[in-house]
Amino acid sequence: MGAKPETGRGWAWLMVTLAGVFPFASDMLRNFQLFAPEQLAASLAAIVAATGAVFLAAQLVLRGVDAACRRAGRVPGPRLRSVVFALAAALIFAGFLYDANMTELRVAFGLPRLAAAAIVVALFAVYGAVAARLGAKRTCLLLLALLAFRSVRAGCEISGALLRGHALMSPEEIRVYQNVKLSRTPNVYFICLESYHGFGDMEVLYGLDNSAFRGFLETNGFAVAEGICANDWHTMSSLHSFFRMGHHYGSGTFGNHDSLHARGFLSGSGTYYNPVLNVLKRNGYSIVYLLPSDYYYRPGTGLVDVSLLERSWPLAPLKVSLPRFVGREPITYVEDYERKLADAISAWPGGRPAFFFAKLGAEHVPKQYDCRTDRAEFVEQYKKSVADGNPRIESLCRRIIAKDPGGIIVLAGDHGAQSYQSKERRFQDVMREDGIPAERIVRDLHGVLLAIRWGAGLAPEPYPFRSLANVMRFVLYRLSGDEALRKTAVHDSSYVLEMDGRLYQTTDDGRPLSEWKAVPRSSPERGPDGQGLRSSAPRAGRTSQ
Repeated sequence: MGAKPETGRGWAWLMVTLAGVFPFASDMLRNFQLFAPEQLAASLAAIVAATGAVFLAAQLVLRGVDAACRRAGRVPGPRLRSVVFALAAALIFAGFLYDANMTELRVAFGLPRLAAAAIVVALFAVYGAVAARLGAKRTCLLLLALLAFRSVRAGCEISGALLRGHALMSPEEIRVYQNVKLSRTPNVYFICLESYHGFGDMEVLYGLDNSAFRGFLETNGFAVAEGICANDWHTMSSLHSFFRMGHHYGSGTFGNHDSLHARGFLSGSGTYYNPVLNVLKRNGYSIVYLLPSDYYYRPGTGLVDVSLLERSWPLAPLKVSLPRFVGREPITYVEDYERKLADAISAWPGGRPAFFFAKLGAEHVPKQYDCRTDRAEFVEQYKKSVADGNPRIESLCRRIIAKDPGGIIVLAGDHGAQSYQSKERRFQDVMREDGIPAERIVRDLHGVLLAIRWGAGLAPEPYPFRSLANVMRFVLYRLSGDEALRKTAVHDSSYVLEMDGRLYQTTDDGRPLSEWKAVPRSSPERGPDGQGLRSSAPRAGRTSQ
């Protein structure tokens, strides 16, 4: 026998409200570290307002159905009210869970999109039937109990992450970072260069002679490292490795709206340990993120002291919880970015040392790109983007040097331009089917520029590694002389996450592999090859000064 139908508006309203609050709160319990508290509050308020509107709409539907029934000489029973409000709640609930349900069905069972969508619609009907069967009061109690359970579970996950060294590195490694004392504290400027290859890679892959820019760098005291590889092939994962000063192997344990858990990590959020930011903060540095948008991290979170954006869009948490067909994740851009970037650096007051993080560079291939049909056109496009980007990079460097001749400037590409990408094939399929050598694809994915200007008072020194993961370790070592820090250096290897969901190692000691190695997306404390951390620094690579 089913539950007695309930006609109380209070329980019905609460049921409809919880249908939106529960999936959102469950989502944010895992992803709250990405957003400022006021954003979470604004999104929650918007959900309460929106579900309230749905409740009022359901009321109007009931009035219309009631009037129609009475005109037909029939008296609607109390079950009708229960069913209408249950369907309203189910619609909201299913809307929030649409993407999660679709992904689970397609990944776990390999279903085509239409079949998965049909099952999701069926699940919507099941949600409504269950809510109607239980009644508003019992449905509310069930949702509240589930929310309490998710809250306790999230609390345990957060506590566990903190106890495990924030889940991304060993406690022993963290202790080394916590004890680093800098004897010098110059300003450090990290300028990430989008899709910017090293000089040899540009010439071989794109027929681009970039020697004029190299001349600018060498004339202005930059040491240009040769044969450097990014550790990953996407911006966020590459930056994660850079600030992690190690490999993440596509792993992470907290949150699901964070590209490989990079955004929370880049901000130095409390659920992650960012060693670069923590070392700098413990040594008196201000963290200044002068980035073109909030794509890279959420302003108002973590250890960042100053940014060009004070806040992201107020409803960003809600937007990422809603299905993709509502609209993609919102990005807040800095208007007139390059002027504001230069002005911010010029106006920086000094006194306390600062770490600046900015982004310029070139561009990678567009979406829906296929190397078989689009590469020739992109090669010309890439040449133009480099030609357009170089004067901007030069201008910023000149401004920094004029204002702060003692500052350290790190110019580093985040990854290659990826011109051998295919929208439907793995990179390894491109190698086999199109006859492209593995080395060429690896350089196109990972080959990047690295140039460091050490500033007045600090003698230039060749970069002794072959990948970006050790760049900030080397900078901090030169500022501290801490041998324990130097001994944490990681293996110079690079990785690609293929469209089959598997992670492959593509370089070894900075050298492209002819046969890529499948590796587990697992423990960051030890490499997938079991090598773990280096016990000593590698030999110096080739560096032009």
